[in-house]
Amino acid sequence: MADKLSKVETVTGVTFSEASFSFDKDTGRLSGVKEKTANNTFKPVNPLSTDFTKVIDSDEARNAYNISQYGGTKTSYIEGDFDVPKLDQEQLIAKYNKDLKTFNNANYVATIDNYRSGRNIADSRGTYTDKQFFPFYNETTQRESKIFAYPLDINPTQDHMKITRYRYLRADVNLSKPQRVEKKNFKKIDVKGDSTLGGSPMGTILLPMPKVVDTNGVEWGKSELNASGLLALGSAELADSFFSLGGIIPSSSQQNLAQRQAQEEAKKNQERGDLTTGAFGGVAQASVNQTNVTIASLLTGQELDQDTFLARTGGHVLNPNAEMLFQGPVIRNFNFSFLMIARSEKEGKEIRSLIRFLKVGMAPKFRNTTFLANPDVFSLEYKNGTGDDDILKTVNRFSPGGLALTNMSVDYSPNGYWSAYRDSQPVAVKMDLSFSELRPIYESDQETTDDDSVGY
Repeated sequence: MADKLSKVETVTGVTFSEASFSFDKDTGRLSGVKEKTANNTFKPVNPLSTDFTKVIDSDEARNAYNISQYGGTKTSYIEGDFDVPKLDQEQLIAKYNKDLKTFNNANYVATIDNYRSGRNIADSRGTYTDKQFFPFYNETTQRESKIFAYPLDINPTQDHMKITRYRYLRADVNLSKPQRVEKKNFKKIDVKGDSTLGGSPMGTILLPMPKVVDTNGVEWGKSELNASGLLALGSAELADSFFSLGGIIPSSSQQNLAQRQAQEEAKKNQERGDLTTGAFGGVAQASVNQTNVTIASLLTGQELDQDTFLARTGGHVLNPNAEMLFQGPVIRNFNFSFLMIARSEKEGKEIRSLIRFLKVGMAPKFRNTTFLANPDVFSLEYKNGTGDDDILKTVNRFSPGGLALTNMSVDYSPNGYWSAYRDSQPVAVKMDLSFSELRPIYESDQETTDDDSVGY
């Protein structure tokens, strides 16, 4: 959706003093309003806000519409108090969300031009809305969002690590879901994996590339099942099929159709009475032995197990049918170590600030003697640029669901002795960070990555 922008107009009766109007090039209708901020940037105005309603009903909006439609031909201008044609509400909201994301990125991430002009990345600042919830009232405030960087003159166009802090937000009782395809209004739509990253970024840290280690795993465990157990398992499968109401509710065996078909094919090829499958013959033998052992234990008062009886009387034991079975996913953990040496008083202050920023983010929030609120969560990225797509493909990615900072260790004398400048800033500081992803990585997550990347 292409836009035609108006010049900056002075407006009254709203919370900002200057605004610019945008009009859709295809339809000519108003597509948005942007307020001019104190640092000469243009922030989109929420189309559901009172400010938006007031400003589009102003003479400035009507004048901007006439200029957009008729240019310098003033004889064609619409006169009087008319309603400025605008996009429908759904389109206005979609346009606002897109413009807001662009605004946040522009204010939040230092550009390559800023770096080349000699401006420190750590000088970049923005704002975010912080919502704190307390019993009986809510508090909403505007807070400063800042980019921290070590070193101060780090080049964002080179490989680096980006750590961004967000409020923890649960959109569902179950957030352990990957990127997937769901049906909505009889159409299939791509749905991103569930995330705990809520709201605008609360701050970012840019650091040199650390030691990169990619560890993935799943949980497999040993399972044993003798002949009696196999019979019980068959009974459980029968009950599973019965309670699925004839397939209306998918049973556990129906969840994997290919697996079920393989089982049915295997049964056709098995010989009747094959004792290795837990058929009646093997189960009968095991049942008789178990009965004999139980009776002997009751008569003598001595604990006797079936394997001991079989081993001492016949030189054999029950086959445990041992297998390794899938138990579940494993949550990945990542450990990083950064050695930071202050080369100036300003860089020393920056090191202290970023350490405090992380400590504040990982700390639980006290609400009252009954409740605590979650600490903030983080997103991690390996990058070589300032754009959303400048993510390294040659190393692993991190879960889009967010990560928790579970442990932070700071050594202020990593050389084994105290060494500081005149302001007592340590010459060297070693910071160790431990992060844990908040949800597992699934196959569908891996499949969304580029073919020429290493994936998650």
